[in-house]
Amino acid sequence: MGPPGAPRKILAPSPGFCDTAACCITAGTSMCRLLHLCIAAGFLIFVSVWPAAAEEPRFALVVGNWDYGPENILKNPANDARAMASALLRSNFDVDLHENLDKAAFDQAIEAFLTDIPDSPVVLFYYAGHAYQRDGQNYLLPIGIDGWTAEEIDRKSLPVADLVKRFNARGAAFTVIILDACRNNPFVVGDDERQRGLASMESTGGETLIGFATQAGEVAYDGAGPNSPYTGALVNEIDRDGKDILDVFRSVRRTVRIGTGGLQRPFISASIERRFVFRDDGTGVPDMPGETEITADNLTSRIEAIWWRAIADSQVPEELLQFAAYFPASPAGHEARSLAQNLEQSGQVVRGLTLTQFNLPETRRAAEGLSGVVTNCDIVAGDPDDPRRVTDGVAWGLVNVRRGLQDCSAALIDDPLNPRLLHQMGRLLDIQNRYAEAEGFYRMAAAGDYSAAQVNLGFMYVTGKGRDRDYAQAFRYYKQAAALGNLRARTNIGEMFERGWHVEQNIDEAVLWYRLAAQNGWPNALDTLANMYRRGRDDQGRGVDRDPQEAARLYRLATELGNSNAMNNLGMLYLGDELGAPDVPRGIELLQRAADLGNRFAPFQLGRLYLNGEVVGRDEAKALRFLMRSADLGFSPAYVAIGRMYQSGQGVTKSDAEAAFYFTLGRLTADPKRRSQEQDARDRLEALQLDESRTSTALRRAEDWLRLNGE
Repeated sequence: MGPPGAPRKILAPSPGFCDTAACCITAGTSMCRLLHLCIAAGFLIFVSVWPAAAEEPRFALVVGNWDYGPENILKNPANDARAMASALLRSNFDVDLHENLDKAAFDQAIEAFLTDIPDSPVVLFYYAGHAYQRDGQNYLLPIGIDGWTAEEIDRKSLPVADLVKRFNARGAAFTVIILDACRNNPFVVGDDERQRGLASMESTGGETLIGFATQAGEVAYDGAGPNSPYTGALVNEIDRDGKDILDVFRSVRRTVRIGTGGLQRPFISASIERRFVFRDDGTGVPDMPGETEITADNLTSRIEAIWWRAIADSQVPEELLQFAAYFPASPAGHEARSLAQNLEQSGQVVRGLTLTQFNLPETRRAAEGLSGVVTNCDIVAGDPDDPRRVTDGVAWGLVNVRRGLQDCSAALIDDPLNPRLLHQMGRLLDIQNRYAEAEGFYRMAAAGDYSAAQVNLGFMYVTGKGRDRDYAQAFRYYKQAAALGNLRARTNIGEMFERGWHVEQNIDEAVLWYRLAAQNGWPNALDTLANMYRRGRDDQGRGVDRDPQEAARLYRLATELGNSNAMNNLGMLYLGDELGAPDVPRGIELLQRAADLGNRFAPFQLGRLYLNGEVVGRDEAKALRFLMRSADLGFSPAYVAIGRMYQSGQGVTKSDAEAAFYFTLGRLTADPKRRSQEQDARDRLEALQLDESRTSTALRRAEDWLRLNGE
């Protein structure tokens, strides 16, 4: 490989024969045959692309293994590897992209990559596929392992630690290892020695960052969209200008944790001193000039501008050609066609993403059924909270925004006044913080009586997205959506009456709205109403009479609908005496279920129970694990509880330094709406009576830890 500015060599999958249903996305059948390429495992060609100038040489080896046999095909690693390769190309990396590598091809790819990189580069290795841990070591699984014994798997899998050592030994100035590889492993089921998930690991040489899709020993998920939650969030963050790599991974952690309801919590191990930015400020495609107000008259021109901004720096010819097919006569269309031609002439063969969810072959679609209605826009950008959605939907931060903008643009050109598609386009722009444009699409959808868009507009006014807060406007939009039967809107109106936002505070009126949403099965309303029955009337007689039995009934309904807060609350009811004699086994089982679903309160309660030993047998080690899980999910009181363990030496080695560290974490992560959390942490830290030096050390440690692993 030459120096920066020389032709880029990309090691990419070679053309091959493929079944169009498995390999092609919607770009037209003839275009699909021309552009879509399949993977012949280990059979590779060299191609060149001219990069923009970079301050330092950057090289990436990207591997996606997904075809582990007919019964073990992973849904997203192919898409994940392609999305990551494209994002890294846009960030001035030389990229070697491989899919479906067997043992020999895997070894060959690594050796060729290490041989070709120059001295002192930035090196990034990304892997999506199956992996496992054994004896605290992580191993990546090649394909073609059906029928292997456990010993053969150990011998022929790739040890991640060896890979890190080889990169550092080769002289990498900065090594980044990204493993979206913690999926449940069907090849080691029931084998305690070869555990699910991956083990935590660190590098002992050079500046190295290792990113894991989820916590050690836990399992990552494929997700509802075209990408896994981890890679989908990571690609979005890499595309943001000017973000330091630590801030990128911190944002990914928060996005995935929230998007998966706490079930998946990425983490990193980093030993670095440098600041590293994937894309410098201003390197992204700038906003297109023009109107921000979206109308039927200017809709097509605005969509063209949005679509072009999403793909103007694309390295995928099919993306550019699809745009040119929709806008053949426009200047941007001509430029897209020229860029695609240049890429094809250079041999660039990075493929686009394949959508499998809700995507039936043409011969099996029903014109009057869902398969005749669902678009790629719905698959990529559908809103889980939209009562009129036609797919499962993808959580907010896990949407592949770049792909979504392309698919929703195409869908809206085909069906320009479809309120569902207008809402989804608004949602994509909202995710990108392009609030003025988002509002324009939301307004068009809302004008078509689309309640999800009305709710999102209301939320923009409540939270002040792109404007000052305006509770009156929010209330107006919520009322419109509530009149259309939107249960989220009805719950939000109840909250506005409960808090006195825009309207005079009226708890009784809030109860009416919560009850209306609860009667129609909205889990959040059921849980909120149950809380009110559990508390009873306030000191002014407002609310509902205290009724633990009714609270339990509502909690049970919400629990059946999967609401983890209700599970936690119901579990605590059973552990107390409000319903009669405590039912400890049932209470613990509910708390455990809630904790398993990612609820942050339940592990805190379990930790306290095992710590004091009054309801269940005292188990300080188990208590610490539960409290650590709650803290890891961002619950400030859990940090304080851990600090108290270190202060007293209960279950851990007594240490005022560790206590100060956790009390400081509790203060820094306190909920701003609950001032008592911060005050409690502050009071306990002061009670340690440490000198200024030790207090400052605890603060530095806590700030450094949160930068790596915090919200």
